[in-house]
Amino acid sequence: MIVTEISFTPYTYQMNRLIGDVNLPDGASEGLELAVFIRTDEGVTGCCVGVGSAADTIPGLADLVIGTDPRSVRSSWNRMTARAFKAGLHGPMAAGISAIDRALWDLRAKIHGVPLWKELGGNGKPVRAYASGLDFPLSDEDLYNFYAGLAAKGVTAGKLKVGRNAEDDERRLRIMIDALTSKGGRPQLIIDANEWWSPKQAIQRVSLLEKYFDFLWVEEPVARGDFEGLRRVSEGVRAPIATGENFTDPQQFVPLFQHGAGDVIQIGSHVSGFTGGGIVADMAAAFQRPVVTGPDVGNSIAHLSSTWKHHVMMEVFEMGREAPLVNPMQIEDGCIVLNQTPGAGIEFDQKYLENHAPSNKPMKMLANVYGRAEDAGLLG
Repeated sequence: MIVTEISFTPYTYQMNRLIGDVNLPDGASEGLELAVFIRTDEGVTGCCVGVGSAADTIPGLADLVIGTDPRSVRSSWNRMTARAFKAGLHGPMAAGISAIDRALWDLRAKIHGVPLWKELGGNGKPVRAYASGLDFPLSDEDLYNFYAGLAAKGVTAGKLKVGRNAEDDERRLRIMIDALTSKGGRPQLIIDANEWWSPKQAIQRVSLLEKYFDFLWVEEPVARGDFEGLRRVSEGVRAPIATGENFTDPQQFVPLFQHGAGDVIQIGSHVSGFTGGGIVADMAAAFQRPVVTGPDVGNSIAHLSSTWKHHVMMEVFEMGREAPLVNPMQIEDGCIVLNQTPGAGIEFDQKYLENHAPSNKPMKMLANVYGRAEDAGLLG
C-alpha cells in the first residue's frame, strides 16, 4: 500500500456564541478549517481537520509522503520536520505537518481496522474533559448558560478567561462556580490570562483571587517565552502554572523544563501533529510533569491523551466546530467517550463541505484570538 494523493477542502462554520479572550474582548463569530484527506492505492483514506493556514504548506509537503507506505508515520514526520529546519517548525509549516501527521495516524488505524486509541497502545478509557468557554465577550447570563450546559454533561471543571479587571474576574468566577455546581458537582477552577500580565502583575492579581478561590492551575499568566517570569510567578502564587499551548515545535518545550517554568504542560495537536505531541508528553513524563491537552475538532486528540498515565484533562469548547462532522465523539459523565470504529472518528458530511465553501466576504475570524493586545503587560 502506498499514499497516492493528499488533498484538502476548506470550509467555514458559524460559531454558536462569540469567542474571545483578554486580547480580543469583542470576540469572533466565524471560523475556517480544512477537511484534509490522504488516499491510498488500495482505497483506504485517512482524514483530519486542519487549520486554515495549513493550506499554504500542505502542497509543498505532499511529495514527502506520496509514494510512501502510510503506516510509516514517524518516518514521514521525520522528513517533513527536516524540510522545516531552516524556516522553523512554526506557523503554516507546523500547521501543514500537523494536518498530514494526524491524517496519517487516522489512516494507519483504519488500515489495521482498529480505533486510533488502540493503534496508539491505549485501552479506550474515556478522557476527562474540562469546559472552556473562550468566554471573555459573553454576558453574565450567557456565561452561566455555557458552563451549566457542560455541567449537565457531567463536566465539573471550568476555565475562565481573565486579565483586564480584577472585580470582573471575581464576579465571573462566582458565576462559573454556580453554573458548574448546578447539577450537584464539586467545581474545579482554572483561569487563563492569555499572556496578558507581566510577572509582577500576575503575582499581584492571582494572589488577590487566591484569597477567595483555589485554582487547579493558572494558565499562561505571562508571555510564553518569558521562562524566568513563568518560574517567578510559579514561586509567587499557590496555584500551579500551566503553559505550552502555543508552542508548535517539541524543542520549544525544552526551556520550560530547564527553567522550571511550567508546573503543568499543555499539549495541542498543532505541536507538529500527534507524533510531536507524543514526544512532548514523553519529555513531561521524564520531568514528572502532568500534562493537559488542548481542544481539537472532533476531540480526536483524546485518543492520544488516553494513552498517557500523566494526563489530567482535555479542554473542550463546544462552540460549533463539529458542524461538518458525522457522529463526532460525545461527552458523557464528564468524559469524552472514544469511538470504537476504525480510525480517529473523523468523518465529514460532504454536503456540508460543498455548501460552506469560503466566500470573499469579510469574516470575523477565530484566528484573531491568537494575537496579543498592544497594552498587554503594561501598568494601568
